[in-house]
Amino acid sequence: MTTAASIRARLDERVLGAGTNARFALLTLLLITASGSMLLSVLSALHPGDYTGCELAAGADPSHGAELPSVLRTTGQVLAFLPCVDWYAPFPPWWQILAGPVVVVAVAAVTTALLPLWKQRPGRCIRLDRIPGGAEVAARVKDLAEGRVPQVPRLFVVPGAATKSASVFGTNSSPRLVLDGGLAASRTTDPKTFDAVVLHELAHIANRDLTVTYGTVALWRTFIVVVITPYLLWLGKETSIAIAHGHGLTALTVRGLALPVVTTAIMYFARADVLRSRELYADLTAYRWGAPLQHIWAAMPATAERSHRHRSTTVLLDRLRAHPRWDIRRDALDDPAPLFAVSALLMFLTGAVAMLLGFDLSNYTSAHPAVLSLWLSEGLAAVPAAVTTAVTTTVLWRATARAATLGRPAPTGVRAGIWLGLGLIAGSLLSGQTTGGLWLPRRMWVLALVAAAAVAFTCWTCQCARLATASWPGRSLRWPLAACLTAGWLLLSAWFGWWDNNAAQYATGFWSDQAGMRQGIAHWFPGPGTVHPDAVAVMAETIPALRYAAFRPLMPAAGVAAWITPLALWAAGTAGPGPGWLRPLGTTAPGHPAADTSAAGRWQVRVARQAIVSALVGGAIAVLGVVGVQAWLHTFHAGPGQRGGMYAFSYAIWSLWAIVAGTAVAAALAAASAQFRLPAALVAAGMSSLLGLAGATALISIDGCIQPLDVLNTGCAWRPAWQQLQPGNTFSLVAHSTLLMAPVTAAAVTVVAALLRPAWRAIRANGAMSAPRPTAGPPSTESRSRLAGSAVSAVGISAVALATASVLIAGDAKAFVTPMSRGITPSVEANFRQTSGLQDLPASPYLRRQQVHAWYRLGGRYLLKHAINDANSMVTQLRSTMRNNRLYITATSMTRMRPVCQDIRNVASWEPGAYFQVPDLTAEKSWHQYGVTAWSGSRDCMQAVDKKDVKAFEKSMLELLTARKNALDASNRVAAVISDRSDPVFKGQPTEPPQLLLR
Repeated sequence: MTTAASIRARLDERVLGAGTNARFALLTLLLITASGSMLLSVLSALHPGDYTGCELAAGADPSHGAELPSVLRTTGQVLAFLPCVDWYAPFPPWWQILAGPVVVVAVAAVTTALLPLWKQRPGRCIRLDRIPGGAEVAARVKDLAEGRVPQVPRLFVVPGAATKSASVFGTNSSPRLVLDGGLAASRTTDPKTFDAVVLHELAHIANRDLTVTYGTVALWRTFIVVVITPYLLWLGKETSIAIAHGHGLTALTVRGLALPVVTTAIMYFARADVLRSRELYADLTAYRWGAPLQHIWAAMPATAERSHRHRSTTVLLDRLRAHPRWDIRRDALDDPAPLFAVSALLMFLTGAVAMLLGFDLSNYTSAHPAVLSLWLSEGLAAVPAAVTTAVTTTVLWRATARAATLGRPAPTGVRAGIWLGLGLIAGSLLSGQTTGGLWLPRRMWVLALVAAAAVAFTCWTCQCARLATASWPGRSLRWPLAACLTAGWLLLSAWFGWWDNNAAQYATGFWSDQAGMRQGIAHWFPGPGTVHPDAVAVMAETIPALRYAAFRPLMPAAGVAAWITPLALWAAGTAGPGPGWLRPLGTTAPGHPAADTSAAGRWQVRVARQAIVSALVGGAIAVLGVVGVQAWLHTFHAGPGQRGGMYAFSYAIWSLWAIVAGTAVAAALAAASAQFRLPAALVAAGMSSLLGLAGATALISIDGCIQPLDVLNTGCAWRPAWQQLQPGNTFSLVAHSTLLMAPVTAAAVTVVAALLRPAWRAIRANGAMSAPRPTAGPPSTESRSRLAGSAVSAVGISAVALATASVLIAGDAKAFVTPMSRGITPSVEANFRQTSGLQDLPASPYLRRQQVHAWYRLGGRYLLKHAINDANSMVTQLRSTMRNNRLYITATSMTRMRPVCQDIRNVASWEPGAYFQVPDLTAEKSWHQYGVTAWSGSRDCMQAVDKKDVKAFEKSMLELLTARKNALDASNRVAAVISDRSDPVFKGQPTEPPQLLLR
């Protein structure tokens, strides 16, 4: 018969690590980054410069600057906006940005050093050897510490305290133990209580709890005093001033007030959760040492039954306590289930803290956007991904290992993922990442992607844990856990990078413009060419989102890691003798029997043949799909000059969808029959995608060699696919997307397969999966060569997949490392305007006047004045060549005109994006037409002068005269909008527009 004692003996609570250090690291990072983020907000507000003027000049509305329309106005004119901000409202230097976290850490370090001195101050306690009988008490403490802790702590006593309690403080290298007077007296009157309490405190020292615990406490207090309090005081003052001037509470204001308060509450709950776990670990450590803890808890009153309302209150209070209730601690001695539980609160807090941590880190680079690169943004995303992976994976693996040991249902990961997703959503809403200046996101459904990603990650983690517990032949699960941690970190890093930099914008309302996207694609491939309008509409809607996701730096590695990790675990089970980790871990408590290990157990895990066969079928379907795409496009009978534009692009994209279709079939076949549905679907989809990509690459490279399948070429030759589809990085998009869509498709197919299970089975399983049981059986009938072949195949497939991902990452390395601002050119900016559908914002007459006034003041007046003066100079010179109302152009007069044409060209060069569009449609139309006409006319003028071509020169003069009229129209319209000629903006010397300066 299985008893609680035998259950506990079969799995030590220390298996796979406690995971509390990772939770402390998560809290510490959030405290540090939040300090810098909040102080940065204060610094920016104290030195605002003329940031509002730059927003107005861009045509944005500063009162709604965080909302999508205003954001698009500034990002769509980034070549003008960045230098404007850099000149008129420079961001704080790096040393000021980093000063906040440095000061907080320094103060926390000093507090950590002073905290023990404060706790042992003379007015609170005295040294133990200074009281009568103190030497005997110290000797007993030394006996209890012998062989259990590295050093005996320094001993203190609180003589006036009659309670039988104690506490340790200090650091791991310099521990202190303070005893209450009642406990010191109980050394002779109640030695069992004395020993139990002291051993519990010594267990904290043995578990190395002191430094991290008191360091976090010091950092927490520093954060409250140095950051939160001044921040709230400053923000409250600013809010009061705004309300006094008639401005109501906006979503941004309320969120700014709520963010520090809610962040503090989240961190308090998370800190209390970690401390409760540490108390239980200390109890169990002391219990292994023989501490008579039952003697203490036997005297504790039993927990009374409470009503539902009182139970809810009790649950809330339990979450606030740093120590668990006595009945929980008593029960944990026989069954440490609380230490293996997948807590909903823990998952929620982990998600919320991770999202806030990522948001705070992104604030650092937002102050200096010119240095931001894709790799830097990925590196920032990797920080919350690392701690989230460490916390979540450790908790789920521990729960799975315990379930496997006890033969109980293993966690599916669904419940944990839902709570993790809710935490991520809460953090995103709290930070304003998905709302901008609104109360709620414009597209609430986008938040479902967060929950789906969280559930997929936790389910994947649980499946990997189940595979490892069922197959890993080693005597420890730490190696497969390390592999899962690494792969999980890659997955979450890629996801956080995509969400923080791209996907969160979809929730605010951003989406690419179909018409603009079609025009952009048409320019990638030279020559005309088109396909069915419906196909164009689908591609224009989906391809931009796919590009943003696929071209994240870590996405290829993450896509491959998602399926080679379960493949490696599966191969280990195929080639090994079964799980070797199932054994007693550590010693048992006194009187508890050891687990029976005399029977040689073997875990039966199905070989992944089904996944491999499914992959081969899916790969064949993918290749046939690409052949079908070629045959279909061949029916268009496009001539040699009709194979560009959407025709060439659709060739690549339809080939991609053919590969995805084969991947989906492979995943469906594997998930339909395998015991481990998600790992089988992932492995099958991953291998199928590689086969499909290889087949598609070969077919595109020999395009033209098989006449019924000709698409882009008519003659037979080897033309590498990556060269034929190089425009717009199209082939790279296909390759990146293939690796990305493999795990995404497998996850989606697995969900469908799970939903199609018989309802009675779902009810019977009650949302959990039965853990495989070790069964005694005959030796494996697999030959050694076959087992070795399976392992070699897995290694070879993984090597090919990793090589493919490495090639893709290396191919884009330069673009990923280069700061994104350096890649912004007028053509790139124009393409963004086109694809994002940049539009003029509706504005009241007052706001429109402010916008035009700012445009005119910060550089528009300078450009208009020079445009008109240059045009007037041109007219003056032309008049000097007139005789009898006719122009007499000579080589000399043309030569004198050349500098004027050059000046006109210089002014015209500002219009395509070097300076803002005029925030008035009528004026902008005239000013844009000036830029186009003046640029063309000045070029023709200089060419005519160089060639001494009088006819061409006269034609260019007509163009420049038209441009002059456009400039005058724009100037008159701007003056009419400002409507006050006495305004100081019309007086003095005009200000030259700032030029882009990358630092």
